[in-house]
Amino acid sequence: MYFSMSLSKSKNFERRLSIMADEAKTEINKVCESSLWETLGIIYFDQLEDIESIKKANFYYGQLSLINELKVYI
Repeated sequence: MYFSMSLSKSKNFERRLSIMADEAKTEINKVCESSLWETLGIIYFDQLEDIESIKKANFYYGQLSLINELKVYI
């Protein structure tokens, strides 16, 4: 299925995705207390101390992955 968007809607969507990606990265950095996860990926979350931190990091990492997949189609 293919649908088209106007250029302005496409740019607005891209801008919103970028804002959401920045927020997700910020939240992961808070949970991990480091940006090292960007290099190591999801495996970094295994070393987090409590299960709630792992859950939160995984949630935002999943959100970030979805955002990156959506950006391919813009």
